[in-house]
Amino acid sequence: MPELWIPSGTGHSDFTERKSRFIGEARMVRNTEAARMQVKELRLEHPRSRHVAWAYVLGNDAALRGMSDDGEPRGTAGRPIMDPIVGGGLTETLVTVVRYFGGVKLGTGGLTSAYGRCCQDALELMPRVLLIERIRVELSVEYSLYEYTVRLAEEAGGLIAEKIFETMIRLSIDVPVSALEDFRRSMIDASRGTVSFEIRGEREVNKK
Repeated sequence: MPELWIPSGTGHSDFTERKSRFIGEARMVRNTEAARMQVKELRLEHPRSRHVAWAYVLGNDAALRGMSDDGEPRGTAGRPIMDPIVGGGLTETLVTVVRYFGGVKLGTGGLTSAYGRCCQDALELMPRVLLIERIRVELSVEYSLYEYTVRLAEEAGGLIAEKIFETMIRLSIDVPVSALEDFRRSMIDASRGTVSFEIRGEREVNKK
């Protein structure tokens, strides 16, 4: 599966096209409920706007998608907003475009171009980070293996979540799924099979 990116902040755009004002915002959302709530809040924030069109992409595989033309001619708002999100390899992403109608009709081509531009401009200003699937691993190692384990975890792209120093050192490490097997084998080899190695479950850590 290709790399996916998620927002780490928001991006905004604002321009006028033939007297119609387009206001775009790109941001992170975790689920459809959050996306729809954000759209609802925008409607309240812009009560005089004619349209609030939107599109979102969600999920670790970017498979959950939704969009709305919000009363614009079919395919002239939601699809031009959706395409840059998908084309940018983004997920957990919502882009909204508020339109204030200025009295001049833009036609389907003009609408498609304006909504697409508004989305693209907002996305270009939105900071993002690589989405990495990690899995929580819990280890118990001898003190003599502690520094080696930390170094090995860092080389694998792991993030140490917890350290407990007792008779043995207990570590909770979030290891990238892609590096898990190599990390496990290296630890078993280094400890000559004595390391306690338990997988506790998957989670996402949204930073590179």
